[in-house]
Amino acid sequence: MLDFLLRQVLLWTFLVVALPVFAQDRISYQRYTATTQRSTLTGLITRSGGRSGRDDPLQVALTKGDFDLAVRLAHSRPESPLSRLLQAAREAHLSKQPTWLVLLHYHKRALGGWRSEIDAPYFFMSDEGKDNPSRELEATLAAMFATQPRKPMRLTPGCRFVARRQWLKEVLGNASRDLPEPNCPEFDAYRKFFASDELTLIFPAAHPNSPSSAFGHTLLRLDHEHQDRAVHMLNQSLNFAAEVPEDVSPITYAFSGIAGGFKGKFRILPYHIKLREYGQVDNRDIWEYTLELDQYQIDRILAHAYEMLIAWYDYYFFRENCAYQLLSLLEVAFPEHRLSEEFPWWSIPVDTIKSLDEAGLIRHRRYEGSLGRKIRVRQRSLSSRQVEAARQIADSNPPIQFPKETFSQLEKAEILDLSSDYLRFKRLNQGGQVTRLSHREKTVLKNRSAIRTATQDISLPIPRFSPDQGHGTARVLGAMESREGVNQAVLQFRPAYHDFLDPSPGYGDNISIDFGSVSVGIQPGKAPFLKEFTLLDIQSVEPRDRFFKPISWRTRVAWTRPQHSRKTRFTLLGGGGLAWRANDNGPLFYVFADGSLSHDKSLARQIPLSLDLRPGILWEPVAGFRVITELISGRDLGNHLSIWKTRLATGFALGPNLSLSAEYSGQGEALDQLTGTVRMALRVYF
Repeated sequence: MLDFLLRQVLLWTFLVVALPVFAQDRISYQRYTATTQRSTLTGLITRSGGRSGRDDPLQVALTKGDFDLAVRLAHSRPESPLSRLLQAAREAHLSKQPTWLVLLHYHKRALGGWRSEIDAPYFFMSDEGKDNPSRELEATLAAMFATQPRKPMRLTPGCRFVARRQWLKEVLGNASRDLPEPNCPEFDAYRKFFASDELTLIFPAAHPNSPSSAFGHTLLRLDHEHQDRAVHMLNQSLNFAAEVPEDVSPITYAFSGIAGGFKGKFRILPYHIKLREYGQVDNRDIWEYTLELDQYQIDRILAHAYEMLIAWYDYYFFRENCAYQLLSLLEVAFPEHRLSEEFPWWSIPVDTIKSLDEAGLIRHRRYEGSLGRKIRVRQRSLSSRQVEAARQIADSNPPIQFPKETFSQLEKAEILDLSSDYLRFKRLNQGGQVTRLSHREKTVLKNRSAIRTATQDISLPIPRFSPDQGHGTARVLGAMESREGVNQAVLQFRPAYHDFLDPSPGYGDNISIDFGSVSVGIQPGKAPFLKEFTLLDIQSVEPRDRFFKPISWRTRVAWTRPQHSRKTRFTLLGGGGLAWRANDNGPLFYVFADGSLSHDKSLARQIPLSLDLRPGILWEPVAGFRVITELISGRDLGNHLSIWKTRLATGFALGPNLSLSAEYSGQGEALDQLTGTVRMALRVYF
């Protein structure tokens, strides 16, 4: 409680001190700072034998924000403070030090040289700063003497780029005495309000129903080491995300997200707001990873985050995304280990967590089950008539009335507990306040308090494996396949992510995401051929119950060529369905209605529209052994053909990153005329 009150006091202090600074370009403390620093600079210039006042070329260059010119002018004044700093920096080769490269997010270019991934031009003090670490360091040293902000920034470089200034102060040794130390009230308020001694990486589980985090999402929560977990929701969080206009179309959203059409920015917001923004308060399990960092490293990260709040990147969904940029930010705490360089082509959130773990930077993991999961577990502990009574109470208007069935006091208490959880779920899911109860919730809780019988608290089972302990997201597959008497070998590479036959630990068993997989077929006596290219294949099979009514769905875009002698077929498929499951370990039953548009030169009508009804069962009867079976009845509307398909497939995990699969699939115009394909495959993950 004391910790909470203290943070509220700091919050109001921050609002009173900092908000006026955010609201206007120049305020009184900046005028004071400018006056003080101008006097200091004038004195420094005078001591070095230069002219003082408005006619001094160096001071004019600094006032105009032309820091490249200021560096050149300083070279002609060897006794000036700036010249001494430049000399010390060159002798120490500071522009080549890992910390400097990390602070500016420089990476080596394929053809030589450096390039920063930051795309905001005003983040660099030199006109050549994006591609030249040396020029940028020298211009930054000059910028530390500036007494006026350089547009569009509101603060002087010394107060805006605090992490740079702090690091320069540390590494310049005795020469650092010449480095100005400005008064920075806004940063002081930031540092006090966001002071933390523990940083926690948050990973809401992957969920394909949320396009922005289909592979999961990572953000950083600012914690205190001995803080009560109950108040974590009120802590602050640091998040990187694309800024997407509200009226953007789905097609534009997808294309711009892939091609870098949005700006990506860091933002600090209360933790509970970020969770709700991603739909994670109510229906997504969360894994928390406490990072192994000391206080110096934490302070360095937070100082750099302060700098990054004004920067922006071109956002690329598959690489320069939330996970990648958060990893880049954390690198200022361990600059010798450029973990971001492990992801030159794509970065998946769970892979960045694995990278942190392999570097020894994760102290411990903690599982936080979603409220939706808690409701499902509570449902299964009650009788069906109790569950129905709880649903009716939650959905009806006051006053609360139990159904005519007779319930004991304990049963009534359990009913009201379930109703209370569901009402909270609805409030959070519909954008209600985290800490303010709805009128209906208050009524339910009032009735619950009148029942003196205690109920058993629901204990959510903790998964045996966290997401980072699952199989690698990339996969190589080697298979032997037989169809119509023709044997062929198949080699496949899949960059991401997981399908129903892959080992389930760390991933769950009702989500399949196949992105960018390429298969090559090899038949005896024939040249290798492109057997399949899957641009995207996503399937979400969400079970329904009395409280939750999700719609399962699937989408697929792929080019397939079963054999060397066959034509390539393009398929665009979409479908929706329903799914049910009796318990977490039982089989998952589903039925889908799919529609597909194809292009197949072997058919009379080459672009047919097909409709399919697809019931199936997905089950893992024992750990590591998965089974899926489907029976599909379809109709090719363009060619007036009936199509029957069957599938029976199994997957057996040999280890965390190794599995076997066996599959039979058949297709024909009648069930007794199916042409079958048998495949045996070895799957290797990395």
